[in-house]
Amino acid sequence: MKKASILLITLFLCSFAIAQKADLTVNFKFLNVEPGYDHNTKCIVYIDGEMAGESQEAPQTKGGNFKVSVPVGEHDLKVVNMALYDGTWEEHTIENNYSVDCIFEESHKFKKSEKLFLVFDLDSEMYTGWKKAPKVKK
Repeated sequence: MKKASILLITLFLCSFAIAQKADLTVNFKFLNVEPGYDHNTKCIVYIDGEMAGESQEAPQTKGGNFKVSVPVGEHDLKVVNMALYDGTWEEHTIENNYSVDCIFEESHKFKKSEKLFLVFDLDSEMYTGWKKAPKVKK
């Protein structure tokens, strides 16, 4: 009986700990990539200023998606796209001579697993959507 009680308490505590996390799936793609400028890219997710994970490296024309674990609750979320230029990773920003800033920032309340869609239109702006891909203006 004692072993059964310990097992039940352990399972309860483990399930409680697991329930305190949510998965964030980040999907990203680029539109209007000019020939000759298809940089390798990756996205990095920061939760409350701490790196939570990053995507695999891929050409902009391929885009990507990846998943990170986020504590349940309200957090500052930042997703930064990085471009590989002349062997160096740099933020894909206007300040670094790119056509648009590819940084997403907001405070978001995570209650359960969620999907974030980022569309970086290199001719105009960044489009975002939670749960489904955003409609892109033409």
